[in-house]
Amino acid sequence: MALAGCIVLAEPSYAYLDPGTGSIILQSLLAGIAVTIGVLRLYWHRCKAFLSGLREKPVGQVNKDEQEFGQDAEITDEF
Repeated sequence: MALAGCIVLAEPSYAYLDPGTGSIILQSLLAGIAVTIGVLRLYWHRCKAFLSGLREKPVGQVNKDEQEFGQDAEITDEF
């Protein structure tokens, strides 16, 4: 509500934006995208395990490790 009030009651500022401002904004957006991609690559296995955990395993389906060892297998991070 305060934001709407500020927008409605705003007066013109007669400010000047030089051409370099658009370049800085574009560089900031591209840097944010690059950082997001880098973090996702770094934590890809964790993200993948989390997203696959959102899907429910159908009733009666047994994991390959459970068949082999006859128990619930733990997920380990091996690099």
